[in-house]
Amino acid sequence: MSIRLKKYPRKRLVIVHERADLTAQPRFLLTDALHWQSKRVIEEGEVFQEFCKQVTVLITCPIVLLTSFFPSHALGLNSPRLRVSASPPLLTPCPTLFFVHPGTGGLVTQQPDPNEDRFLQQVPEPLPIDPNQTEQVIPTPETEDPSISPEVESSEVKIPVTQIKVTGSTIFGQEDFNPITEPLQGREVSLEELKEATTEITQLYLNAGYITSRAVLVDQKIIDGVVRIQVLEGNLTQIEIEGTKRLNRGYIRQRIEQGVTTPLRVEELEEQLRLLRTDPLLENIEASLRSGEKIGESILVVKVTEANPFYGNLNFDNFSPPSVGSERFGALLGYRNLTGIGDNLFAAYDRSTTGGSEVTEFGYQVPLNAKNGTLQLRAVIDRNEVTQEPFDELNIEGESELYELSLRQPLVRNPREEFALSLGFSFRDGQTFLNFRPSGFGIGPDEDGVSRISVLRLGQDYLKRDLGGAWVLRSQFSIGTGLFDATTNESPIPDSRFFSWLGQVQRVQRLSDNQLLVARADLQLSPDSLLSSEQFVIGGGQSLRGFRQNVRSGDSGFRFTIEDRITLARNQNGGSVVQVAPFFDMGAVWNDSDNPNRLKGDTFLAGLGLGLILNPLPRLNLRVDFTIPLLDIDDRGENAQDDGIFFSVNYGF
Repeated sequence: MSIRLKKYPRKRLVIVHERADLTAQPRFLLTDALHWQSKRVIEEGEVFQEFCKQVTVLITCPIVLLTSFFPSHALGLNSPRLRVSASPPLLTPCPTLFFVHPGTGGLVTQQPDPNEDRFLQQVPEPLPIDPNQTEQVIPTPETEDPSISPEVESSEVKIPVTQIKVTGSTIFGQEDFNPITEPLQGREVSLEELKEATTEITQLYLNAGYITSRAVLVDQKIIDGVVRIQVLEGNLTQIEIEGTKRLNRGYIRQRIEQGVTTPLRVEELEEQLRLLRTDPLLENIEASLRSGEKIGESILVVKVTEANPFYGNLNFDNFSPPSVGSERFGALLGYRNLTGIGDNLFAAYDRSTTGGSEVTEFGYQVPLNAKNGTLQLRAVIDRNEVTQEPFDELNIEGESELYELSLRQPLVRNPREEFALSLGFSFRDGQTFLNFRPSGFGIGPDEDGVSRISVLRLGQDYLKRDLGGAWVLRSQFSIGTGLFDATTNESPIPDSRFFSWLGQVQRVQRLSDNQLLVARADLQLSPDSLLSSEQFVIGGGQSLRGFRQNVRSGDSGFRFTIEDRITLARNQNGGSVVQVAPFFDMGAVWNDSDNPNRLKGDTFLAGLGLGLILNPLPRLNLRVDFTIPLLDIDDRGENAQDDGIFFSVNYGF
């Protein structure tokens, strides 16, 4: 095929090869992927024979502006550009293919929120404490009074008491018992008064949560007026688990034992039982204490109902870049407790309706200990192709593979808070193609479009719940390495050797029974030039609404969003059916000063909008967001995303 330009009498088209203006957003006519290496002047009517030897494409307009492709999962176009000068102007209206300006070459997985996807493992959902969870899980056991009456049984007989000794206590000291015992010392007291003292000491234990501990009057001879009260501190001697089918009983027993103390304190035991109630492996759990063979000994009986091991989610939304098809559908399927130890195997698939984006993900997670430490293996295969007309004729494609191994270990874990550390290693291998031939885009990948990144990640996360809401704090340090033949370049060209920090803070606040406020802020800082897969991205239905998916990215950036979810209608079970959610989003990105890939000036974005959330059926969630962009950008397109309209349909099972 040949390429023809419209003729203008006595005029000529001048195509000049030059470096990109370092102060402006790069714009491309045919991109540097065409590998034009020299300055060239083409006279009117000349046939582009040399050009056609390198790439055969059919272009439907005389000038094609390539400005932002694959936002977030970008082919990072950022190398020398072509400038057109002619008279009369040749920049006649024509379709525009949008490229994000990620700053470098490379590929990123097609995720609605790439920043979130870089965190190693998920944290528990930040929901306020359910008031029902504060209720007692284990009923107080009914025990007979184990008091052993002394030889003197008549309440009419007075016993001269000079001292009352309380023995057997490892929790309280004599100073804690003095307010109970001192009023009885130095006078004659009745047996009933001594029994009342033992009851008060028992109540002291009960108030502190030691519901199986008791104080008793032992059989004794009172010598020199010294009366001894014995404390029998309770302990748990056995845990009986009933109702398990596939789940190893040790999984439940080890977690319960985290709350077993000597003496037995019911609050710590109940905390572990509440955590088990939130475990997706279990549908229901009930517990009761019964007396053991000896006084103070108890047996915990736990009855469980295992949950369905199969789970999944079906989704349809417009959270994909328009260049590869903005509407996408997908499915996630998983199987919990695959081998009986509480492990989890899952797979997910997402595809745009045009076929321009296909993302396949596999994962396996296995619990390591009773504190819910987990080891996770994850692989993501990403295939992209420009399907936006007329640029599908260019056959621009990209592919990448991500392999990740991560460990997350909670150090503090209870129903109110959780603090965990994470350690992981990620390896990503990507390549880009033009007209079915390997071709490098941007400054960073090699001439065949290959870029590899190997990253060591260190993470910390903290969750704090209260009756009014919940806090989530997340932090992650990423240290790029040159392992496994990763991309290395001379500084300051982006490569796999870098350092960055990604932080996140989120607050969920219950304003009333029908109003929930959600605020979140993300921040990334890096002193280095980053490849696109490690850059901070804004734009899209789950990032910054009002702008197309992943419209801007940079080495560093921030995003802030606040949303007020107001319930208008509930079903008969009290669940929300209709909600409106006014929201405000804003964010910005910037590059390292030495990064050869420059950003356009409008890197600060903001949007204001209203969301409608519907839950017509259990597990079915529908949402539509309407957004007004508060700032205009030059490369706004005609997709619904550019008009600030985002939708999602999700069904979980």
